[in-house]
Amino acid sequence: MPQKYSHPEIERRWLVELTCLPSFAGVWRREIEDKYIDGGRLRLRLIREQGVETKIKLGKKYGFVGMEPENVVSIYLDEPEYNTLSLLPGVISRKSRYTLAGGSIDVYEYAALSHAIFEVEFNSEEEAVSFIPPVFVGEEITRKSNYTGYSLASRTL
Repeated sequence: MPQKYSHPEIERRWLVELTCLPSFAGVWRREIEDKYIDGGRLRLRLIREQGVETKIKLGKKYGFVGMEPENVVSIYLDEPEYNTLSLLPGVISRKSRYTLAGGSIDVYEYAALSHAIFEVEFNSEEEAVSFIPPVFVGEEITRKSNYTGYSLASRTL
């Protein structure tokens, strides 16, 4: 059942071998730092991109229930709020996000991760089911818990 103020996040995700990445020449890029706060499902996100004001969000993913989409909620924060919340303990991941092929490719900065992740968000479950992924992707990892953002950040310790 959806939580108050949350909305369903309908997405699919795939692994991409680093040797199979397409060219990023001229592709829109953002630098993202996620802090997964200990003791719950909260994520503090800092998004930087050239020529644009930095965005800061606090989000929560409620987890999958059956085959329903995962519900999420986000609020935008200012820098003082970010500075306060960033003091909380947690694990951090840093990645470059490139927008292409109808989705985004996240390339993590940690050598321990041997893959990038391609993800696409959809407006409906019908769109998600009918989507044909690009040829450069590998295994689909949409509901695999060892590929959540928290799990990937934990691997970098």
